[in-house]
Amino acid sequence: MTATPLATMSDPTAPAPLEPAAQPESFAEWNEIMVARHDPELFHHHPRAVVRFVERRRVRQVVKLLDARPEHRVLEVGCGGGNVIAQVPARERHALDLSHRMARRARERLGTDSRVLLADAEALPYRDGTFDRVICSSVLSHVHLPRQVLKEAYRTLKPGGRLAVSVSYEATIERGIRLAKALGLGRLLLGKPQPKEDVYSSEYHLHRFDPKLLAEMAQDLPPARTVRKVPTFLYPVHLVAVYVKD
Repeated sequence: MTATPLATMSDPTAPAPLEPAAQPESFAEWNEIMVARHDPELFHHHPRAVVRFVERRRVRQVVKLLDARPEHRVLEVGCGGGNVIAQVPARERHALDLSHRMARRARERLGTDSRVLLADAEALPYRDGTFDRVICSSVLSHVHLPRQVLKEAYRTLKPGGRLAVSVSYEATIERGIRLAKALGLGRLLLGKPQPKEDVYSSEYHLHRFDPKLLAEMAQDLPPARTVRKVPTFLYPVHLVAVYVKD
């Protein structure tokens, strides 16, 4: 997919419900439908405090381990609405997303100080060694080829650059949801159940990440310098890993 600056994009429209007779013709179209159904920004402003708490802990770990400085050039791959990179103190911020809807939200949030593109994370429109820091936050579960996304993100790093990756730990999340429901705390902690799906487990998740799968998908990168479990090592809802380019 060719990268498209936000200024040249047509106004987005909400996709129609996915009917059996109207299946998406491309991955980008399917992704746009999923974004409309499962707003990626939901967890940043979820009505339940426990969900917001976990999400804020995750984002803080990503930003902390990224270790960006004001002089750095930073990219976020699969930026969604730009919530994460908005918290990164860098002089030059770049972001991209495959979704028209999300890219426009990111442009609105980040303003003219940042450059936002409509592009595919599996074929980044940047030369090798362009960025000091790269973020790939809550993206890999939703892409077709996670290994390719990581290779591309790593390719764009300068020597000594850092890639911060965050993935959901699906099995732990689902165990927690089952336990909360068994104790009668499901509605209190997670809110009203969504029709035909759980709050964390949906058709939008193409891969079920855990430490083993993350290591497998990152096999083309050097070993992770650090892997943090969020919110705690006792109950890891997310994994945040950092890779440093030689």
